[in-house]
Amino acid sequence: MKVNLYYAPFPSQIFQGESEPINTERPLNPKSALTTIAAGLRAYAPHFGYSCDIEIIDLQLGGQRVKYKSLPYGPRIMDCYRYGTPFEEADEKIRSADVHGITCNFTNSAHIVSDLAQHIKRVNPKALVVVGGVDCTARPQYYLARGADVVVRGEGELTFARVVDALNRKQDLGTVPNISLPGRLIPTKVDTSETVPMDSIEPMALDLIPDLSVYTDTAEGPPPEGVQGSFICWETSRGCAWRCSFCTAPSRGGYRYMSLPTMEKHLKTFQEYGIKTIVWQEDNPLSRIQQNGAGRYLYDSGREEVLAMFHMFRDYGFAWEFANGIEFGKFMQNGRFDHELADALLGSKMVDGRWVGCYRVQIPLDNMNVKKRRFPKLLGFDEQVDVLATMLTDHGVGHQTYDLFIGYPEHDREGIDMFTDYCLRLKEELTAVGQGRYKPYFNVFNLSLLPGARDWTTLHSLLQFDIDENPEVIGIFLSAINTEHFTYWDIYQKRLEMTTMLNDREMHRLYDGIFAG
Repeated sequence: MKVNLYYAPFPSQIFQGESEPINTERPLNPKSALTTIAAGLRAYAPHFGYSCDIEIIDLQLGGQRVKYKSLPYGPRIMDCYRYGTPFEEADEKIRSADVHGITCNFTNSAHIVSDLAQHIKRVNPKALVVVGGVDCTARPQYYLARGADVVVRGEGELTFARVVDALNRKQDLGTVPNISLPGRLIPTKVDTSETVPMDSIEPMALDLIPDLSVYTDTAEGPPPEGVQGSFICWETSRGCAWRCSFCTAPSRGGYRYMSLPTMEKHLKTFQEYGIKTIVWQEDNPLSRIQQNGAGRYLYDSGREEVLAMFHMFRDYGFAWEFANGIEFGKFMQNGRFDHELADALLGSKMVDGRWVGCYRVQIPLDNMNVKKRRFPKLLGFDEQVDVLATMLTDHGVGHQTYDLFIGYPEHDREGIDMFTDYCLRLKEELTAVGQGRYKPYFNVFNLSLLPGARDWTTLHSLLQFDIDENPEVIGIFLSAINTEHFTYWDIYQKRLEMTTMLNDREMHRLYDGIFAG
């Protein structure tokens, strides 16, 4: 069988009369979803008794914009584009395949993904179209009504291989667990009893990527001098010890992580393909050293394994950044800063003009518990300053980006101003201790009701848009809810205002390149 795997064109939204996009456009991010699915398909196919020819088609490349709709957003009109390669240019490949898999993790891509599914069915009506990813898992009925024959719910490595096996054997697809089909009852929850053990995940099928060097975006803006490609997104764990209300990580099952020998097998593959820099995509690598309420570690050897893994990455000569955030409060253990742990994760050096070790770290400020204590993982303000200053002065991580969310129902104007003041004070104090080495960037996000996250369940009554009609508004750069204190348009304007106050215009263009009001 021939199996095609697709990245649909990147979602791009632009206000009429403007040239800069509303959301970040990162089609050149190193991608791991489909190379991981392909590796899983190759690993499981022999056990099921079939073989397949796999091709990965990245329609996010190409740089063309195809407008597909417009919608009113506040007092303005937002034009929505598919950014990348037009569907029609893949028609020959579409005709050649029996199974077509499309990944969709983010809701604002849903319309584009469903359009691609329907285009595939028009070009090749007999083909099987399978979609999967976080948004598909949470909203299977949306995709089944718009071109998909099968929705994979939860992790895809084993489930997708089972779908292809059932097709090969001409069996009823309804026998495959954790999928949804048209006209069938859709269970509310995904069965996570068969989550894939991390040690069973084979290294990514990087041979299916024609040119890894084209993926030059490291997620958080240009890297400092000495950071070299090729780049790879990677995760050594899945899930998270916390259950933050805005995050979909809990939907992936319980927390689990790779053993050191498995990690080393992946590292050797990366070296074989010329990878020099790792862009960490896992939700929380430091969940390995989570403690319970009594102060006991959940994983007895977790800290030692964290130390060993990062020493190993450094010994192999990799550079890295924590692009999905790192729980920096974990560096405080029993009231003392854990310098050994911080040095393992954050330490770096230059080797023959090339960066080895950590060059940038993303810090989750979330909402700093302004007005309401939502996130127990967050430290108090003074503790945050102390820990971040130590990271900067003792471990040299001058490139720090901060993620913060505004727009929760309790956020009034006083609370937003307080949050802004905290960030300005943080910037001022760390700039003083950093002696010119500190290069901060503040990612100000609007609260996004991601289907599959707890906030979606508890707050979706505040949503001011039909998510099936306009999924584009569900994202961290736009607001879509009205609260007692703000309309969605007003809180979006506050995001632009905070972004401008916390970051100079040049850095904003360099890091995000998006509309700033």
